[in-house]
Amino acid sequence: MWIRKGVCGEMNKSRLAVLLVALLAAALAVTACGKKTPPKEALQKAWAASMEMKSFTFDGSLAIDELELPPSAQNEAVLPYLGMIENTSLSIRGAYTRDPLKLEAILKLTIPGDLAVSFEVPLIWANDKVYAKIPAIPMLPLGDAAGKFVEIDPAGLAEGEGAALPAFNVEVQRKLAGEALGIVFSHLDEEHFFREVKKEDVPGLPGDLKADRFIKFSIAQDNFDAFMQAFAENIMPEIIDLLLASEDYRSELQLTEEELKRAKEELAAKDPESLRNELEALKQNLTVHEISVTSAIKGDKLVYQKLKGNLETTENGETTKIGFSFDIRYDNINKDVKFEHEIPEDALTMEELLQSLFSAFAS
Repeated sequence: MWIRKGVCGEMNKSRLAVLLVALLAAALAVTACGKKTPPKEALQKAWAASMEMKSFTFDGSLAIDELELPPSAQNEAVLPYLGMIENTSLSIRGAYTRDPLKLEAILKLTIPGDLAVSFEVPLIWANDKVYAKIPAIPMLPLGDAAGKFVEIDPAGLAEGEGAALPAFNVEVQRKLAGEALGIVFSHLDEEHFFREVKKEDVPGLPGDLKADRFIKFSIAQDNFDAFMQAFAENIMPEIIDLLLASEDYRSELQLTEEELKRAKEELAAKDPESLRNELEALKQNLTVHEISVTSAIKGDKLVYQKLKGNLETTENGETTKIGFSFDIRYDNINKDVKFEHEIPEDALTMEELLQSLFSAFAS
């Protein structure tokens, strides 16, 4: 009897131990699942995931929130346009697919006033070509070109006429942006540059936007010194190394190895004291009230971003102020997307466009 009780007691202890271990493991699992990824890391992962998106649609807008010129720049010729510029709106919408590679961006410009005008400019990047639709603008003689697409071959234009038309390879641009941002993030500490915000603290959000987190990256006067120091000592040299290592990146930005090596040598030649002096001189002429990007993350991808800027510069005792905002949302991520325009088969050549414009202005 005594033996049976002892055995039962040992068995009960064993069961209790197993139960406690199981409960502890469950508690740790719940804690691990409930622990949020820090803001900086979450934003880095979202950027990396977004660079891998195979398709999406987008919709954004740019606005000038404030524009104040110094008295010397405010003359009778400029004043009538200041209010118009502040109230002018620029929106962009479009779609992207990686395979086949195609990017469509439709710019819409709306100018208010007595002679209010609004027009759209569709742009298409595909087959290593750019197609731009010539808008029909009232009172602007465009001849037969109005409403038609013109085909632009950046490489051919540069070779044939010596013109420097910036290259634009969608995939290279996206990869470069992702790697450059990775460098920037790696040298900025979370405490001073990244923070999580609530949905209600992000003004102007689309009402139907669904997101799990909102993370804000911001630069202002209180962390401007730290940003500029990190930029000069670490970020810029590493970005130069990134460009030196990639011919595609250099070609996209139209930079040569010689230019980049010279810039790197100039940076390396500057001692900390000279960098501090340059920073102090810059701060005397530039006040950064805000440069921020608020990103909405759904799952592991960016679904919305809002850029805000509020800067003030001083020159010869006169001050210029500018405030702007840009927001963009991404939908239909990795789904079938529809383009508003097909690649035009009857697009004008640059020669035909110039001939049409010449005829219209001459008549």
